[in-house]
Amino acid sequence: MKKFPRLPFYYGWLIVAVSFVTLGLSFGVWYSFSVFFVAIIRDFGWERAATASIFSFFVITHYLSATGAGILVDRYGPRWVIPAGAAILAAALLLSSRAASLPQFYLTYGVGAAVGISLMGFVPHATLLPRWFARRRGLAVGLAMAGIGVGMLFIPPGMQRLIAAHGWRQAYVVLALLMLPAIPLNLFCQRRDPAAVGERPDGEQDPAAAAAAKNTPSSQLVVVDREWAATEWTAARALGTRRFWLLAAGFFCGPFAIQGTLLHTVACLVDHGIRPQSAAAIFGLLGICGAVGKVLLGFLADRWLRETASSIGMAAASTSLPSASASATAPWRRFSPPSPPTSSRAPPSAAFSACFPSSSASAAPAAPGSPAGSSTAPTATTPPSFLSSPASGSP
Repeated sequence: MKKFPRLPFYYGWLIVAVSFVTLGLSFGVWYSFSVFFVAIIRDFGWERAATASIFSFFVITHYLSATGAGILVDRYGPRWVIPAGAAILAAALLLSSRAASLPQFYLTYGVGAAVGISLMGFVPHATLLPRWFARRRGLAVGLAMAGIGVGMLFIPPGMQRLIAAHGWRQAYVVLALLMLPAIPLNLFCQRRDPAAVGERPDGEQDPAAAAAAKNTPSSQLVVVDREWAATEWTAARALGTRRFWLLAAGFFCGPFAIQGTLLHTVACLVDHGIRPQSAAAIFGLLGICGAVGKVLLGFLADRWLRETASSIGMAAASTSLPSASASATAPWRRFSPPSPPTSSRAPPSAAFSACFPSSSASAAPAAPGSPAGSSTAPTATTPPSFLSSPASGSP
C-alpha cells in the first residue's frame, strides 16, 4: 500500500471538515429552492401548487436515487462519487438557469439536481463517516452535518440578494459555480476508510494502545439485544423484520412534514408581510439553529441511547409547529411590511427557528454504524463520557 504522509492530527477530522463543506454546499442548493420558489412564481405567474411540484419531483427523485448512490459508493468510494455528484449538480443548475417551462424544470432541477445531491449528500457521508469513528461517532457525524445548517444560513439569503439584484437565472449560474470547489476538495482529501491512509478508527495506533487505555474512565457499548446483535445481517434478512420497516417508515414519512414546511417557509413569511430579504434571513436562522442542534444531539448520542437523542430532536421539532401557526394567525399579518411590530412576531418566530431544525438534527444520532441491537451508554463503574469503547467488529 502506498505510504500516506502522516498529519499532526487524526486524518478523520480532515474527513469531517471536508464533509462539512460538501454537505453545506449540496444542501445549500436544496434549501435555497425556497427563495427561488417565490421568484419563479412571480416570473412565470404559475400557481403555487404547480411550482411546488418541481420540488416534489426533486425530492422523489432524490430518494429513489439513494440506492444507486449507495451502490456506487460501495463500488468506487466517496473520493470519486462525490466529485461526480458535484459536477452533475453544477451542470443541472446551469441548465435550470435556462429553463422556461415546468417540464424543463422537472428535467433539470427535478432530476439532474436531485441525482447530483444524492451522490454528494447524505448517502455517501452516512456510509463514510462511521468508518472513521467508533468512540466519537455521534460527535463526528454531528459536526459534519452541521455544515448543512451553515450552508442554509448563508446560501439562501445570498441567493435572495442575487435574485433581487440580477434575477433568479443569474443566481442559478452563481450557485452552479459554487459547487465546483467540492470537486478538487474531495478528489484530493476524501478517503474511503482509515486503512487507506494507514490509520485506525478514532486515530488509535494499534490494539495494544486501546488495551492500555482500558482503565481510563470511559463509556461502553451496551448490547441491549444480544441475539439481534449477533445476527449476520443481509439486505434480504433485514427486509423481513418489523424493525426495518418501522425505521424505514420513519425516514420515509418524516421528510414529508419537514421538507413541506421548509419549502413554503419563505413564501409564507412573504405572504404575511415580511420582505423577501428578511424572510430569507429568518430562513437562514433555521440553518444555524439546526447546525447547533446537530452537534449537540450528536454529542448526546455518544453519551445516551442514540434512539433517545434522535427522539428528543423530533419531539422538539413537533412542538415548534404550533408557534409557526401562531405566527401565521398573528394580528399584524394584515399590515404592510414596515408595520408589523417586532415584538408581535419575535416570540413565535424565535421558537419555530430554534426548535424546528431539530427535526433534521435528529438524523445525526440516527447515523448508521453501531452494531444492531446495541447502544452507547455509561458503564456502571465509570463516570459518563462521550468516549466509548467500541465493541469488536465496529468499523
